[in-house]
Amino acid sequence: MGEASDEAEARLEIARAQERASVNFHERSGRYRWTVVLDEGKTSHGWAETESEAWWYCKEAVNRPFHGTHHRAPRGLFSLGP
Repeated sequence: MGEASDEAEARLEIARAQERASVNFHERSGRYRWTVVLDEGKTSHGWAETESEAWWYCKEAVNRPFHGTHHRAPRGLFSLGP
């Protein structure tokens, strides 16, 4: 378990160094805006109340298991045979 969290931290640090992850304070809303640019230009973004919470969201976005496109299953019971 400790090894996985170290790997997650390492991935976040790499994203920070490559300027693909950022956290900025938005004065009008009083909250932090976090943005992560993943592979192939896909972005994740959102709002957080504290800076540490925003970096936690960035870490979660960088370490999601599936970075590809979302595939939907066909509607109906096509998996059942005749």
